[in-house]
Amino acid sequence: MASPQFKTNPGVMVGASYATNSADFSNEIAWNDHKLSYVIEHAAGKDVLDIGCVDHDPAAYQSKYWVHKALKQKAQSLIGMDLSEDGVAYLQAQGFNVIHGDAQAFDLGRKFDVIVAGDLMEHLEDFGGFLDSCKRHLNPGGSIIVSTPNPWWWKYVMKSIMSTEVANHPEHTCWLCPRTLRQLVSRHGMDICDIKFGSRYARDRYMPLPRGIKHASWHARVVVS
Repeated sequence: MASPQFKTNPGVMVGASYATNSADFSNEIAWNDHKLSYVIEHAAGKDVLDIGCVDHDPAAYQSKYWVHKALKQKAQSLIGMDLSEDGVAYLQAQGFNVIHGDAQAFDLGRKFDVIVAGDLMEHLEDFGGFLDSCKRHLNPGGSIIVSTPNPWWWKYVMKSIMSTEVANHPEHTCWLCPRTLRQLVSRHGMDICDIKFGSRYARDRYMPLPRGIKHASWHARVVVS
């Protein structure tokens, strides 16, 4: 059983079974990656909380795309938090400043300039708990950096034509587009800005389609209204 403060039981999560692609292991950092570049643009030189830092597989720390590694080099200060107790213990043993916690209900007793939620919100079941927890931890003028899959990506659209259900990660609870995220955060006195689409696939980046269709992901900055 999860302890009472956890809204999602860590014991039922299956994400740890998703191994990081070892072909991406590198001592280098993919600074030009669409997700990394967006996060660092808004987090460099700031006090940062990185939620979901384990990224399913503790071995992800070896990947050139691991957001937490990039943040460690560019942020003024950095704390990571994740629901995976084993993953947190593993990263702590590697020397990373990470803690065990639930994104939907946390109280760290301090505030941050930036909270990073990279490919996190689509896993949650309590958006209100997440947004209210984040809001309590933001310094004046602070922001939440959100990255999430693009539900209108051309590949998903094609799959929806062929099938009633579009298969995705088994831990996902929803699809978020810019409009639904804007409407969601507005209920908590917040708004989104700086919307940007991106894809790691070259075929997507050069495809002659509108940005909202050709890219696999999108990113935005959530701010207090």
